[in-house]
Amino acid sequence: MKRTQEEAAKTRQDLLDAALQVFSQQGYQAARLQDIAKAAGVTRGAIYHHFGSKAELFNTLMEEASAQESGAVEAAIAEGGSLVEIMARIMTYSLALLQESYRLRQVFELSMFKAGTDPELHAVRLKRAEQTELLVCNTAAIMAQGIASGELRPGLDPHILARAFIAYQNGVATLWLSNRQAFSLSEQAADFADIFMRGLVAG
Repeated sequence: MKRTQEEAAKTRQDLLDAALQVFSQQGYQAARLQDIAKAAGVTRGAIYHHFGSKAELFNTLMEEASAQESGAVEAAIAEGGSLVEIMARIMTYSLALLQESYRLRQVFELSMFKAGTDPELHAVRLKRAEQTELLVCNTAAIMAQGIASGELRPGLDPHILARAFIAYQNGVATLWLSNRQAFSLSEQAADFADIFMRGLVAG
C-alpha cells in the first residue's frame, strides 16, 4: 500500500512538473493534455485520475505558488520587529524569493503572461480574484493597526495602502521579469521595500 501511495504521489508531481513545462513553452491555451502526458511519461487517463482537467492542473500550480509565497510572509512575520520593519521584510522576502525560486518564477510568468483568456480558466480566475481581495483585506487590517499606533501617517486609507503595497510589489516583479539582466531582484529587494515604506512612515 505504501509503495502504491508513493507511486501515486510521484505521478502527481510528475504531471505538475510536466504541465508547468508545457504551459511555459506553449502557453496555457495551446497546451494539450497529450503533450503533458507525454512529457510526464504517462497516459491522459492519469491526468484525469489525479486532476480531472487541464484547468485543475493550472489551478494546482497556482495554489502551490501561493503556499510558497505564504511561507516567505510567515518567515518575515516570525522575525518580529515594528510593523514597518515587518511589512518591509515581507516585501523583501517575497521579491527575493521570485529570483531564488525557478519554479515560482515560472508560475508567476505563466499567470501574468501565458494564461490567455481561455474560458476554461474562468472559475480559476474568480477564485484567484477572491484570494487577492482577501489578501487586500488582511493587508489593510495590518495597515490600519499601523495608522492607529502612530507608525504610519494618519489620514491614509488602509485599503488604498494595501492595494498600493501589492501593486508596487507586483510592478517591481514584472519590471524585473521583463529584463532580468538589468538588475538583481534579490540584491535590491530591500531597497525597493525601504523606498515604499518610507513614504508611509509618520513624520
